[in-house]
Amino acid sequence: MVEDWRLTGQESSLVGRPLRLARWVPYRPGWDHDHCDFCWAEISDDEAGHADFSEAWVTADDNRTWVCRACFDDFRGQFGWVAVE
Repeated sequence: MVEDWRLTGQESSLVGRPLRLARWVPYRPGWDHDHCDFCWAEISDDEAGHADFSEAWVTADDNRTWVCRACFDDFRGQFGWVAVE
């Protein structure tokens, strides 16, 4: 099995979680970006012009953990994610 540098223990919090594709929104006032929980790509509304993505997958049950499209595709089966609307 090939080790992937992006896997850093996310299994403890992300296995089986429902995710939905969404435009980024701040978690709380003053929050200006998040990162993909795997590759650390920046996810933001891109007003500053430096974000990698303005849309990504987010945990549907709490809207707190973001996963970029590439990492979602790469780890969807391994983590048993269910895509929800």
